[in-house]
Amino acid sequence: MRIFSLLILLSVVVFANSLKTPSDVYSYAVILKKKIEYLRVHNGIDTPFPKVAKQYNKYPRHVIQKSLEILSKIDLYRVSKGYGEIFIPTYPARDVTPSDVYDSVKRLDEEVTPFIKDDKFLDSITIQKFHNKTPNDVYQLLWSISLAFDSLLGIHGYTPTDVFELSQKVVKIVKFLKESQNDFKQVNKPQKIEDQYPNHALYTSYKLLDRIAIAEKKLWMQPTEVPEKTHKVVTPTDVYDSIQYIIAELQRIKYRLGLERYFKQEHSKEVKTPSDVVQNLRYATALMPEFSLKKQLVQYHSTTLKKTPNDVYGVTQEILEKLNTLKGIRGISKQAKKPPYIYGLEPIHAYQKGIEAIEKAMRLKEQSGFFPSQVPNSPIRKITPSEVYELVLRLDGIVTLLLKKFGDKNVENYVYKLNKPVYINKTPSDVYNNLWKISNQIDVILAKEYTPNETYMLSEKLQAKVKLILKKLSIKQNILQEKIEENKTPHDVFVLSIRFFDLLKQMQDRLNVGNSNIIIPNEKNVTPNTVYNTLRIINAALNEILIDLDIETEELLKNCKLETNKTPTDVYVKMMQTFQMVELLFRDKNYEK
Repeated sequence: MRIFSLLILLSVVVFANSLKTPSDVYSYAVILKKKIEYLRVHNGIDTPFPKVAKQYNKYPRHVIQKSLEILSKIDLYRVSKGYGEIFIPTYPARDVTPSDVYDSVKRLDEEVTPFIKDDKFLDSITIQKFHNKTPNDVYQLLWSISLAFDSLLGIHGYTPTDVFELSQKVVKIVKFLKESQNDFKQVNKPQKIEDQYPNHALYTSYKLLDRIAIAEKKLWMQPTEVPEKTHKVVTPTDVYDSIQYIIAELQRIKYRLGLERYFKQEHSKEVKTPSDVVQNLRYATALMPEFSLKKQLVQYHSTTLKKTPNDVYGVTQEILEKLNTLKGIRGISKQAKKPPYIYGLEPIHAYQKGIEAIEKAMRLKEQSGFFPSQVPNSPIRKITPSEVYELVLRLDGIVTLLLKKFGDKNVENYVYKLNKPVYINKTPSDVYNNLWKISNQIDVILAKEYTPNETYMLSEKLQAKVKLILKKLSIKQNILQEKIEENKTPHDVFVLSIRFFDLLKQMQDRLNVGNSNIIIPNEKNVTPNTVYNTLRIINAALNEILIDLDIETEELLKNCKLETNKTPTDVYVKMMQTFQMVELLFRDKNYEK
């Protein structure tokens, strides 16, 4: 069995620290395209890579919808291969930015990379920088990638039944918007018109989009563009794409009204036709609220949709309950170790702890028969509670899949829960502590903890980041090669890590960034897990420094692989080297000619 293979598969490419642009997203999408091309060739597919016509009037909200479409196809591919499902996130309850699309495309790459076992090919991939790209360009590229993935699934685009299922979701959203305005007037579903074709469904979707555009005008929003009728042959895939565009606009209206509710896409037990799709779209058009200026608008401030540590804490509580259920199903009575409480933490630290918990949950998935997925990396930018919330929703999705795997068919993702508990006065430290409890609970279920191998790999990442800081400040990276005695213990590494963190706090004080009052508590029984957790906090502190110094992190940590047979001494040596590198920053002579 591969040891922690999900970490072996890291081939992460991290771009600049600033907010992402459509050009950044396009550059990453090109990398994804290369990997899909590789998979197609090695699956005996010799047809040309699909081409898509030039796109117009696309915005990040539409592009992220297309990226979620690709993710759903990756999920289908995994299921078809017997690899097990992955969690597919919902559309964000906020304005979508190019940075959001970038993170979504990055997730696509993370999910595709484990299918490729050719390290030489992965190492050969380099970043091709693009400029002046627009969301239209990104959408066009992602759509071609989506179509190219169909060949891997052995299908030729979406079927009328697929389109019908998506149109059912549209009906649910539109009905929700109607009732949000206290309009409960009965609207009868139009009769089905037989012998309809995809072109009829497409043009009916345009009529719905026109109603949506009028509603957006009355809500004093920038209205969406309504496409002209096309003269080309229309396929169910074209209709599916149009309906996804509609969903993005409906999500935008929900956000404008300060509303957040998600609807699952239900599977049809019957084969459907374009006539069924047309019927649903006509029904949605009839249901679409007018938002008349003569009526009082029922709305809430969109700031209420911004997530806080209270919201994140609620998700973590749900995950802890689900893990307790999982322990019960598996007959495990052992109690998890209670973690110490660390005061003064920020969202960036909670994000790091969330990634650790996801790493372990993925290990548990693999142990339970799922194909590995790639572990996400923390973006090198300021982290918001909303981003922590979305990461923790992903963790909840993984744990939910595990519960379903072990027989709990009624369990649901937290995002669909209507009676979410309300918490107050929670802080990132509270969230962090709960995520630590989650991490420890997964340790119990796994019946194993981190080894020095994983800790060593994390120490390598830390050193790579420190080298970037030295390079930015033009400091030579020469370090003392002290002879270090063998047989170092995790406790020795922990003590050194505390010294290292204290040195980083001095850096933060000089830069006037971060929270230098954070204290990592001592533990009596220091294990590799203790060390790993400490290095996670150090990693968050380094990220804050990288952000403040605006350090370019292109190709940082590319193809970082898990080594074997590492010992606490190896980790100690690596951390001592990195400690000495940081010490160079505090010597005046290193800044003199």
